[in-house]
Order: sequence, then C-alpha cells, then structure tokens
Amino acid sequence: MGYPKYTPGSQMPVMKDLSEDTRKKLKNKRNKAIKLGLSRFLPQLKALGFILIIISLLYVAVTRLNYLFFKTSYFEIKDLEVVGNNYFSKEQIIKTAGLAPAMNIFSVNRESAVENLFKEPHIKNANIEFEGLYKIKIIVSERIPKYYVKAGLAFYEIAEDGIIISTEGMGEKDLPIITGIDTAGLVAGNSLLTNDNYFVAQKWLTQLGEKILKNISEINFSSVQNPYLILFNGEKVYPKSADDFKKRYDFLNALLDNLRKNNVEPFYLDMRGDHIVVRPKKF
Repeated sequence: MGYPKYTPGSQMPVMKDLSEDTRKKLKNKRNKAIKLGLSRFLPQLKALGFILIIISLLYVAVTRLNYLFFKTSYFEIKDLEVVGNNYFSKEQIIKTAGLAPAMNIFSVNRESAVENLFKEPHIKNANIEFEGLYKIKIIVSERIPKYYVKAGLAFYEIAEDGIIISTEGMGEKDLPIITGIDTAGLVAGNSLLTNDNYFVAQKWLTQLGEKILKNISEINFSSVQNPYLILFNGEKVYPKSADDFKKRYDFLNALLDNLRKNNVEPFYLDMRGDHIVVRPKKF
C-alpha cells in the first residue's frame, strides 16, 4: 500500500487520513532520524562524561590529600635547629622567623621567614634549610657593635657595615666613640654609610687598626678637615692624617710618658705639622 497521492492545489494529507501501516512506517522513519542525529553527538557526550568523571575523582583526591597534608599531624615540624646565634636565643630566632614546633611543614614560607629575620638589625645574613620532612635548620650570622656614634645623650651601636644596630646604648661597652655625626631622623636598621662625615670617620678607624683603637676614647668628625682624637687618658690630639698618626703613634706615647714624668698636663697636642706641638693647660 502506497502513500496517498498529493497534487498541487490539493490539501496535504494529515496523520489521521493515513492508514495504520503508513503511520507506523512514518513513525519508524522519524525514530531512526532521531537516533541518527543523537548518534552523531554520542562521541562528544562520552568524552564529556569521561571528563566529568575525571574531575570528580580529582576533586576527591585533592580534598583527601589536602586533609592528609594540612589537617593531620603526619607532616608537623618535629625539630627546629638554630645555628650562628649569639646575641639572640634560639627561641627568639624561631619566634622572629615566624616559625614554631608542630607547625605544618607544607605551610612554611621560606622567603617570608628570611624576610622576618632581616627586619631585625642584629641579623646580617639568614637562611632556612629543610632537612627531611620533619626538621628545619635556621642559619644566621649576627652583626656585632663595632663603634658608638654619640647622638645627644644616647650612644648608637654601629656595626662594621655601617648599620645602626641599636639606638638605646648607654656607652657601657668598650667601643670607640664617634662624635660630630648628624643622626637626625635615623633609627635602628638604617645605614650611616651615606653620611659623608661618618664614612670618613669609619675609614680613619679602619686604617688605625685594633691596637691603636684600644687607646682611643673618642674621634670627633664635626669637621672633616680638622678631626680630633681623645685618648683614654683624656689627651686631645689633632692628627694630620690617619696614616701619619699611625706612623707616629709610638713617638706620641713616648712624648706623653715624658710629659707625665714632668707633671705637664697638655690641653691638646697638634700633630698636623712636622713636629708635635704641645699646648699645656694653664694653671
């Protein structure tokens, strides 16, 4: 049995006008067309389903790993070692670094810990090392005070690299004192190397050496052209240069011994010429 014929101008046949057999054939064709259309998207649907399954599995895995690494005690720091500290205690170094025992090893930020240590002027160098999963070693080197710079009534402790370690000194340490340096606005952690007078003063002290510095109480650089020294016995000396003072230091000591034997107390000694000029105090 064929389909009803359709001629132009005539009315299109509707489903109810078709025979049962024709309707079944049309329905089967329609179903086949739908299945054919769906089959074209089947590979994409399978791929999408596979991706969704993988994402779900990854989410579960990440959640479980996050719990394992950060919420359990399996990866807690068991040992914190500090090396190179003298001024600070082990506990102070650990606290300054922002670390603590039982801290999760994966939550440790090495760069942040080092930055925290460098905020303390006494710390010159710092490094954080991981040793296995449970131990952290903190390695530091500390600045030590080399000179005092007198600022009013305070004595600023200065390291060899020019960094101000402390502004709360009272002059109780056996250190050479530099006076005549402008310290306005300076705080601990600042550098004095940008101060011209201090830069010259430090150069002088370096040239003089430890042996001579032990006998110098103060070096004044309020005038770079005419600095003066105060010896530990109180004698005021105007040197020609650091190198010249170093060369004639032994002769100066011999001269001072001779003055003491003759009960002559000098007001100052001038070494800026070829000969040492002694100006005694007036009585």
